[in-house]
Amino acid sequence: MPYKYFMERRIAKRKFVDVNVYVSLPGHTAMRCAASDISDSGVFLKANPLYLPRRKRLNLVFALRIKSSNVIRMRKVSAVVTRSESGGVGMQFCSNKSILPPG
Repeated sequence: MPYKYFMERRIAKRKFVDVNVYVSLPGHTAMRCAASDISDSGVFLKANPLYLPRRKRLNLVFALRIKSSNVIRMRKVSAVVTRSESGGVGMQFCSNKSILPPG
């Protein structure tokens, strides 16, 4: 059987990262996770998928460290869980704003 190549169905290119992300539902305590990859359209979080409901709008706060200093910039966005697997969840951003720093 010949080997077939499959292309990922992605809107935007992924960037591999190790960033702390705080996830919360309105009225609940935030849970800390780690982002393993991110793009302009979404993010993959290393998290227990049982704690994050699918297709429900969640608040994400990214703790982005500035390389040249000890400053941490917080970026807040909304996202929904679009896929779950044993190692985490894939989320799609709800707004068009990019959280990636320019460059």
